[in-house]
Amino acid sequence: MIRPFQWRDALLVARLQRVGTPLDIEEQLTHPRSPLRSVLLESILSPHTGPSTFILDQQDDSKRMLGLAQMRTRPGRPERDVVFMSPALETGNGSHAIWQRLLTHLCVQTAERGSLRLYARLPMQSEELKLFRHVGFQEYGQTNIYRLRPNIDRRQISSTIRLRPQHASDGWGLQKLYTTLAPRAVQNAEGLAQGQWAITPRRWGEQGRRRGFVWEEEGELLAGLHLRIGKSGYLVRTLLHPDALDQAENLARAALRLTARRPNLPVYFAFQQYEPGWANVLPRLGFEPLTSQTLVVKHLAVRVRGKIPALIPALEKSPTEGAATSSMNWQEIRD
Repeated sequence: MIRPFQWRDALLVARLQRVGTPLDIEEQLTHPRSPLRSVLLESILSPHTGPSTFILDQQDDSKRMLGLAQMRTRPGRPERDVVFMSPALETGNGSHAIWQRLLTHLCVQTAERGSLRLYARLPMQSEELKLFRHVGFQEYGQTNIYRLRPNIDRRQISSTIRLRPQHASDGWGLQKLYTTLAPRAVQNAEGLAQGQWAITPRRWGEQGRRRGFVWEEEGELLAGLHLRIGKSGYLVRTLLHPDALDQAENLARAALRLTARRPNLPVYFAFQQYEPGWANVLPRLGFEPLTSQTLVVKHLAVRVRGKIPALIPALEKSPTEGAATSSMNWQEIRD
């Protein structure tokens, strides 16, 4: 049986999270939190969003099957991410069957809540990726993450690019940047990423924070930069116009300047496979490859309840007129 998390499950979740697999690597790098902390906070702060954590607890012959799956709603978007699964696949003991059942359940629950897509970020060429494929997820991209060497003094780095804080009015310019850079297949998978580069107000209890900046010249946005800030590190993401690729290193320097206030925290830089140049630029600044992830999505069929107009037989008409009316209505429906 698969059920939503209840408060009495706290000890079970604490046990399962110790043998599970976190899938949100960006959160793990910048501001990690446990599945138990996540579900408790969500139960208190966002009870209206519906359940996000599900537990499989079933006695099968002589063996008890226990599993945990957690997903998270993207702010302001009809989409969710799978962020944690337990037990880890390498533990064996039926873990593959547990994941398959839980993922299928997440898909059903997500669709019933009206969300259009369910995402995950998975290790490349892994057992996790194979299992998600089996459940119907499709690959659509790849994220590469680099880490700055700890011996780099960011306080000594300078840049000629002048960034300013992102405003709500920058949304259209950032959307144009995104559609210029991202291949059509990626845009379709990400729902054109509408709102993905918006900076939403920070909610009480939210882990870490995100700041947005833009580079604007003569009224045109040439770059967007998001900085994810947590207790464990910084993570940088950018959008750089193809006509300004020669300024990639300068933009990365500007990003590093933003992290100089807390020089002891590590800095990570994430970019998509279709973003050119970063694999050559980042090593010159002291970055080293850390990991790569495959992006997967499952598009969901959302149930729509609509009223079907009833055909009311014509009253006080002759049989011939009634037949003509019925014939006309059927023709209209077919047309």
